[in-house]
Amino acid sequence: MSSSDQIRGLLAEIRGHDPTTSRFVVVVCGAPARIATFSRACLRLASFRPPPEETPAVPVPHAVALMPLGDALELYVYALPLVPAYAPLWPLTLSTAHVVVRIDQSASRLLDEACAISGKSALAATTLLPTFTEDDEDLVGALVNAAVEAAIR
Repeated sequence: MSSSDQIRGLLAEIRGHDPTTSRFVVVVCGAPARIATFSRACLRLASFRPPPEETPAVPVPHAVALMPLGDALELYVYALPLVPAYAPLWPLTLSTAHVVVRIDQSASRLLDEACAISGKSALAATTLLPTFTEDDEDLVGALVNAAVEAAIR
């Protein structure tokens, strides 16, 4: 079963976790180069589509991909490039997250502070998926699935 099918299989649990939402949000944080690679891999998954808005020219938080799950619910994957100059913007994105995943240790202290402000904690990608690498779309899909599972269980 593909990671996309596994995520769709969690629809009832996602609805049980947050019955009124129309968006289930996964925020992925990391160095800009790694976020760019992650974003490309995410969009190589057939079930994900690009968001309606363009990718910003500066490294600020932005939507990377979305997946319709049915029942008026979409899974959104947001990228949070860890560039310290934009750290004041991070809590705005983190506050909308159902789960936050860190793919590297860039700007760790600043991310931890932003998570504390938003009442979130960042999960390490390698804790969720020890074999994770951001250039493999199958592993990216598996990471998003593992993140969704971690958020709802």
